[in-house]
Amino acid sequence: MDRKTWGILVLVAAGVAVPMYRLTDWFSRKAIQVSVSFRPLRQADPGAALPVVVGLDQDYELSSLVVSEVPPEKTNATGRVVWRLEKQGKGAPTRGFLYGQPPEGLQPAAKAPAEPLKAGASYVVEVAAGNVRGATIFQARGSDE
Repeated sequence: MDRKTWGILVLVAAGVAVPMYRLTDWFSRKAIQVSVSFRPLRQADPGAALPVVVGLDQDYELSSLVVSEVPPEKTNATGRVVWRLEKQGKGAPTRGFLYGQPPEGLQPAAKAPAEPLKAGASYVVEVAAGNVRGATIFQARGSDE
């Protein structure tokens, strides 16, 4: 092939590749969509936080989970970790879990149970499934709200 043919092939390839890259999400990094809801599953003590259900957009075999308190100053500083789980053995895919009850395959990192959430305090939930990650911030609700 001559130079002109090669030049046309390169232009056609670029004309197809650039829109595919710019207009689709095929090449973007995937993220876990995390949602938080509150369920009055049991009668909570006055002033105590309602049980928190963490939902995921699809089934994931989680490799880590961290719940941290967000500092009231809302700076870039990370808050105190109230629950940390790490993968221990083979886990089952999960689409959600209740705060304080580890999903199958995850164990507390420091052999400590989850600390109770404080009503009105803000927290961030960070989950990972291999190299795919997701996070969301929520404010714990009290039973009297």
